[in-house]
Amino acid sequence: MKESYKKILVAVDSSEQARRAFQEAVEVTRRNDAHLYILIVSDTNHLGAEPYAVDHIVKQAYKAASAVVGSLEELLPDDISFTSIIDDGNPKAQIVAYAEEEKIDLILMGATGTGTFSRLLLGSTTAYVVNNAPCNVMVVR
Repeated sequence: MKESYKKILVAVDSSEQARRAFQEAVEVTRRNDAHLYILIVSDTNHLGAEPYAVDHIVKQAYKAASAVVGSLEELLPDDISFTSIIDDGNPKAQIVAYAEEEKIDLILMGATGTGTFSRLLLGSTTAYVVNNAPCNVMVVR
């Protein structure tokens, strides 16, 4: 077990579980005097339409993701240093890749996300991250 975590990543979406994971991440960040990375990934992995339609969908997804991150940033206490990242693609792969690139020490995320099917299981994104992350993963219910 690590003595302390210095780079903490919280993967969020618009779900209530992600909001709880964010709140837990803030407390873990504070206890460890760490830097918090807030990552939201719009799932554009399965888009296959006319280029204009894809561009429009990606812009709308970015706008929605920005709103989610903005609402979370408003909740951050002044003593927490943070970086917000808005990305698109395959969420599970992007979360793991970002953790590898930035040498993240700990990832926090909700047990399930916003997808209807994902609520039936642990959550395919969460399960993938738990099994493939280069660091510890804390799953918040």
